[in-house]
Amino acid sequence: MVAWSLRAFDSLDSTNEEIRRQAEAGAAEGLAVLARTQTAGRGRRGRAWESPPGNLFLSLLLRPKATPAEAATLSFLTAVALLEALDLAAIPAKLTCKWPNDVLVNGAKIAGILLESRTGSDGALGWVTVGIGVNLAWHPSETSYPVTSLAAHGVTTAPEEFTNWLLARYGYWYGRWQAEGFAPVRAAWLARAQGLGQPVIVRLPDSELHGVFVALDDCGALLLELPDGRRQTVTAGDVFPAG
Repeated sequence: MVAWSLRAFDSLDSTNEEIRRQAEAGAAEGLAVLARTQTAGRGRRGRAWESPPGNLFLSLLLRPKATPAEAATLSFLTAVALLEALDLAAIPAKLTCKWPNDVLVNGAKIAGILLESRTGSDGALGWVTVGIGVNLAWHPSETSYPVTSLAAHGVTTAPEEFTNWLLARYGYWYGRWQAEGFAPVRAAWLARAQGLGQPVIVRLPDSELHGVFVALDDCGALLLELPDGRRQTVTAGDVFPAG
């Protein structure tokens, strides 16, 4: 199991940026950086991530002995660990995960996950930064998709307390991932996956796919059964319920 070393800051530009700086300076695996606020937080595809006090802004430094493709499955591990940390918060709502890396409460997004990595000139993986943001005390009101927070469900949890829960669950799953590979993580993720076995729409940059979400492959790609019975592998896109 990884040994965590937690460093807390009042404010940072970005916890992922701090991990990057520490990784390039030779920091060991297991460094966890927590910030009360961020001035330049970011989500997937460079989107800004609002960072008010009271929410969780945490990044982890990992140095797995894995290929870049194998390390990409850490996003699913992160979602599973987040779901189990939310279980410990005893939130009175349905918790699910949405492909590729969202965590939902009653269908509304409560957390964001951002993986960034560095490979050497030989293509070998140097390190992985796992950025995690969780709406504990606050969530934005004007978004293009439903969002929520723990506070909106009557649950009060400090970032430090939630960090302890999350690091414990992350350490457990990271140990299993290292010893057994992606299979147990995939099974745990699928057990709580939104839309599994149901018709969905996958929105791609320039098109849409319609079909039934049937599984994840060995690399975490979504397997979609098309109306004609063929199976389509989807490696990137946004998934929505059909109808």
